[in-house]
Amino acid sequence: MSFVSLFLVFLKASMLSSGGLAPLALLRDEFITQRGLLTDRDFAQAVAIGRISPGANGLFVLSLGYYAGQFPGALAAALAIMVPPFLSIGLVHIHRRIAGRPWVDGVTRGITASAVGLLSAVGYSFLAPLFPIPASVGIFGVALVLLLFTKLDALPVLIAGGLAGVLFYLAGVPLA
Repeated sequence: MSFVSLFLVFLKASMLSSGGLAPLALLRDEFITQRGLLTDRDFAQAVAIGRISPGANGLFVLSLGYYAGQFPGALAAALAIMVPPFLSIGLVHIHRRIAGRPWVDGVTRGITASAVGLLSAVGYSFLAPLFPIPASVGIFGVALVLLLFTKLDALPVLIAGGLAGVLFYLAGVPLA
């Protein structure tokens, strides 16, 4: 895939999302379903690597770009995610003038609800391959409980999950 094509995919994802993990559904559709550039496993690994890397929440797109197009893909992703913040400077000025109107709150709530729906769809696509494998389901369950009911940061949970995966592997317990 060319640099320009990758840039446009990441720009579209960046422009149509509300930040954070919201572009995952669109990027998954582009790279796996439509273009066949990545497998579900590649996609999940790229997101995991991006999530445990230091920096902003949305930098997983850099590792996705790298998986999809090596260094030029990572560069295309980096440039594409920089465009919307610059465009939003003008929108902030406009929003300040119209923020008190009820329809603006409605638009914001609608976008938020659709972003949660998109994240849920992506979450399901990551979760479905785990269900036939009890050890993977166990790691998932423990991580989910820890993240929902404690104030643990995601990084220690990811490290513990990786260590559990190594221990299961050494014990001969299948994870995939």
